[in-house]
Amino acid sequence: MIRSKTRLLAVPVAALMALTGLAVVEAAADAPSFGPAVPALTRGTFADPPASVRPKYRWWQPLAYTDDKELGRELDQIKRAGGGGAEVAPFSVEGTGNNTPEFLKTYGWGTPLWAQKTRTMLAEAKAKGLGLDFTIGPRWPATVPTVDDVNDPSAQQQVVFSHEFHKGGTSRSGELPVNFDTAPPAGAKRTLIAALVAKCSDAGCASSSGPRMLDRASVTDVTSKVDAQGALRVDFPGDDKSTYALIAFYQTPSGQSLSGYTATGTNYALDPFSEAGAKATTDFYDEHILTPDVRKLLAQLGESDLFEDSLELGKTQKWTSELVGQWTKRRGYSPVEVLPALAGAGDQGITDRPFFDFGGGVGARVRTDYRQTLSDLYIRNRLDVLREWGHRHHISTRIQPYGVPVDVSEAASHIDVPEGESLAFGQSVGAYSNVQDYRVVATGAHMSGRPVVSDECCAFSGSVWGSTAGAGSDASNLQAVYRGFAGGVNQVVWHGLPYLSRGPAGAGPQSAWPGMTYGGNTSYSEAWGDKGGPNWADYRAVNDNLARMQLVLRQGKPRFDLAVYWQDFGMNGTGTTGSGSNKLIQSSSALASAGYTYEYLSPAHLKRKDASYSRGALFGDGSAYHAVLLNDQKTMPVAAAEKLLRLARQGLPVVIVGDVPSAVPGAGDAARQDARLKSVVSTLLRQRGVVRVASEADAPRALQRLHVAPAATPHDGSGAILDVRRKAGSTDYYYLYNQTNTATAQKVTLTGDGVPYKLDTWTGKITPITDYTPGHGAVTVPVRLAANDATVITVTPRHDGTFTGHPGHPGRPREHGKTVPQAVKLDEWSLSVDSWGPGASGLPGDTAHKTLGPVTVKAGTDGALPAWSAITPANGYPVDLKDVSGVGTYTAHVTLDGGWKGIDAAELDLGTPVDTVRVNVNGRDLPSLNQSDPRHVQVGRYLRPGANTITVRVASTLLNAVRVAPGTGAASRTPMDYGLFGPATLTAAGGDRPVLTAEALEPELPLADGGYNRATVLVTNASGRAANVAVAAAAADGISAKPERGRVRVPARGSVTVPVDLRDKGVASGTSTVKVTASSDAGPSATTAVTLRHSGDLALNPGGTPFPRVVADAGQDRYPAKLAVDGSPSTFWVSWGRAAGQGPTPADPVRYGVDFGAPVEFGSVVVGGRSSYGPRDYGVQVSSDGRTWRTVATATDTPKEGGTTAFARVSARYVRLDITRSWDGIGANVQMSGFSVRP
Repeated sequence: MIRSKTRLLAVPVAALMALTGLAVVEAAADAPSFGPAVPALTRGTFADPPASVRPKYRWWQPLAYTDDKELGRELDQIKRAGGGGAEVAPFSVEGTGNNTPEFLKTYGWGTPLWAQKTRTMLAEAKAKGLGLDFTIGPRWPATVPTVDDVNDPSAQQQVVFSHEFHKGGTSRSGELPVNFDTAPPAGAKRTLIAALVAKCSDAGCASSSGPRMLDRASVTDVTSKVDAQGALRVDFPGDDKSTYALIAFYQTPSGQSLSGYTATGTNYALDPFSEAGAKATTDFYDEHILTPDVRKLLAQLGESDLFEDSLELGKTQKWTSELVGQWTKRRGYSPVEVLPALAGAGDQGITDRPFFDFGGGVGARVRTDYRQTLSDLYIRNRLDVLREWGHRHHISTRIQPYGVPVDVSEAASHIDVPEGESLAFGQSVGAYSNVQDYRVVATGAHMSGRPVVSDECCAFSGSVWGSTAGAGSDASNLQAVYRGFAGGVNQVVWHGLPYLSRGPAGAGPQSAWPGMTYGGNTSYSEAWGDKGGPNWADYRAVNDNLARMQLVLRQGKPRFDLAVYWQDFGMNGTGTTGSGSNKLIQSSSALASAGYTYEYLSPAHLKRKDASYSRGALFGDGSAYHAVLLNDQKTMPVAAAEKLLRLARQGLPVVIVGDVPSAVPGAGDAARQDARLKSVVSTLLRQRGVVRVASEADAPRALQRLHVAPAATPHDGSGAILDVRRKAGSTDYYYLYNQTNTATAQKVTLTGDGVPYKLDTWTGKITPITDYTPGHGAVTVPVRLAANDATVITVTPRHDGTFTGHPGHPGRPREHGKTVPQAVKLDEWSLSVDSWGPGASGLPGDTAHKTLGPVTVKAGTDGALPAWSAITPANGYPVDLKDVSGVGTYTAHVTLDGGWKGIDAAELDLGTPVDTVRVNVNGRDLPSLNQSDPRHVQVGRYLRPGANTITVRVASTLLNAVRVAPGTGAASRTPMDYGLFGPATLTAAGGDRPVLTAEALEPELPLADGGYNRATVLVTNASGRAANVAVAAAAADGISAKPERGRVRVPARGSVTVPVDLRDKGVASGTSTVKVTASSDAGPSATTAVTLRHSGDLALNPGGTPFPRVVADAGQDRYPAKLAVDGSPSTFWVSWGRAAGQGPTPADPVRYGVDFGAPVEFGSVVVGGRSSYGPRDYGVQVSSDGRTWRTVATATDTPKEGGTTAFARVSARYVRLDITRSWDGIGANVQMSGFSVRP
């Protein structure tokens, strides 16, 4: 999206098989033969995945101003870090004179030297067993050096209009009006598309500030009357009581360009809708880059990707030379006389507030036809042309198909490797971060049978040198990757790995220590490589983990429960296009909470030959949907409705939520088509397998009535876990992702024959799961996941070298005595830090190291250890770590008493260290640790009775060192806290005696005065016998804490979750602690604690804990609903809608509220405004069940800056705003910086 990209190539399959003897599973049967084969998951490939399934790196390079040896070294760095390849992305060269034509004749993109560098990199990648991809050109959008004339026919085009008003009975003559809505670029040729005369529906339209409504029947095409000099004489009929508009539409170049990359200076963005635009790229490659040596290497490598970024084509209104002809052919009517509906329609053509419009919904239909036609041309003239050309050269297309009006899921099916991105698709941690945009992209790959769905990850704004691996923050890489995987992604392209230096020494801040970045030391993350942060060394383990997940997620074929019908030309995310009338179903939906998985079915997909229903599945050779859902779908093409009817008659279950389709989306022959559609839908509604419900919340029950069950069913109904299922032969693979910001522990029932195995993606081990319950064609397994963490489970009947057999349920070992080992607090550590900073030369990559310490650090009364920023002389320490980046080594000595004898399982809880962690116990290195879950480090087999030494190595990011280094320009960056923060504890988890553990899944919870919350405690019985356990809770004065079950039976080697209801009875500030104790009748006991943070705001939830839970209509992915309840006035929520007129109205309100988890009493709401974008009119509604609502207050003309709405005190579980108008009354959405509820 709004950043450059670098992607890596796949290892050639033939070479891979020759080198490793790997078995290969072919891509889906209906996929094109061109493309990668998928390595089969075996014990060997899972332990050490091949390069073809490993993450790639966007590799930013300063054009051809690079050293061949350094290029080889950087590819070595990628290989050592567990990467599978690189994507070459050219950037400009830093320094005076390095963007001149003379310099660029030698070093520019597309020069002979660039072609030579291409050959060098391909040869190095081949020798190292890596893939190599290339961006389609320098930066984005696509340009080539040969298109340096603004009027080149292959350059991007736009439509502009001019107008004038005249009274009836008058005349005009002379030049057509030139008051263009958008000024054509200097020197641009103007081509008249049409000159039209139309009567205004309202005589006062000339002075109107809203859409100027025109009489559709009055539109007259007068283009033929325009003379060669561009003059026109018109006599307007009628009298002075009528008003006429003369409107002239012109095609001109958009003028969007790039400069500083090629010797030809300014290069103009290519037309994405014309074949000429695509061929400008392919012809240039054929003539200037694909030399004989390069072609030979591409053939030997087997496959490389040509990557095109998202289409960020500015705010001009899109056009292309053949649009009128193609519109006429495809839509069945000429667009010329309806062009006024496009006047001022915006860069996406989706506004409801154009400059001119037609009544009766005609204008909206015309704009839909406009977007559909552009989408058709983008697919035919760009995607198909690039792919056909690429295949001739052993090149695949990898493209982000969004940014202009495009049917994304259909477009993705015309791409070899469709790609999304974490930045445009939202990247917020917790609170049910949406994954649906990824699913739209993935649907296309699944339709075409392509095995790979890619993700540009993880570009965090302002976070270069500061992104973390597993820490739960918006700059946490693993949570962003895991989100994409939950949306159907199975290839990560890291953003990114910059070349060592962006220019000659001294050329600028990116040509000095630490080195080149994406855009300076305050820009987007990340700057991976040997010159990067101290945590880089640990990314081998991170990439091994991701490679194993990607291997799993490419096995067999995808399986989804539902297909959601979805016709749109863009998506909801910033940087895509925004959405039209349809909204994606959020990841916090009732469907998702019930375990249903779903993709998005375009009407184009229903035209496919394989769109059939048999053996209980639609597209049985693809995603095998068991039902189709229409979500408040008001429009539908007749052909799509007829196909759904045929499928329903064949037995396909259909659930219709809300409105039924009553109009076709386009304007061609609309009256007759609408009538036909209504007849078809009426027949559809009468089919036995078609159920209509009022809301999406009712959809799960409707599906159950139709005997459509989710393949994976989480038992607690919290909606925490999202799943992805792949089926390969008799084996079912499940990827399970905790999408919340708190840990979850629950049972999940997985469809599949056989027995379950855990695929440990951090260690590469495949082990049977013994604690499971078999069922009919399914198994139920316990799942515990840290916040934003993921795991992989397989269900299979296989018994072979990969799945080596199942030992069954374990027997009961003999237990000796009842002496129970007590948890050991590790409160004192010796800390030494290898500090990183600029070397003496100050050059990129010259990092100096200095040892600081050792120093003794001790935990406070709460068990917390000091961050490095607090270890300073001012705080009594002999060293100063305030601005230090580096690697800290913590050493603790602990003596285990006799109670630990016979203990063979123990967990080391490290709290939340920053950033990456390695552990050594008694001189033995532990296997790679799950960086998302440092609270459960398994150390039992490394411990011994008596004295033990535990060493924890914590590697930081490089940010703090970069901040204080001279010349980096990063002094304004906020410093990070590094280190081992604790509390650090050692807890027995199993052995030859009864062991009981208790863990608070939410260590911190908000609890407001008068409010409710719920803590969840996981009680685990590690002994071989079931235990009867009493659970008790103790809280501070003014706080009520009551376990929902005072006694529970915990199975042998099993766990039980115990909810604890919390009530605040008058504590409005500060913190308090709830202690929960679990005591077994057999003797063992365990205690855990929850910190409560008190306030006077019943809705406040900055940590994204399960309650209070936001309940809101769809919002922007980059501005999720949780941002209105995080307590920060600088963050804000933005409702769905990206075009004028899509904001709230009385007929279509926007709703925002919270679920408290239980009834509470309150008497006011406080709304934080957003100037001209905040709520203006709204009702305050309450509910006991989330379905039936009553209004308790109405607010009109509320202040722009927000304010308080008071009402008679009520008791309810839910409260929401029913927003009917924003201060920007014609705007695209409504925004709120805060939402508070007061007692």
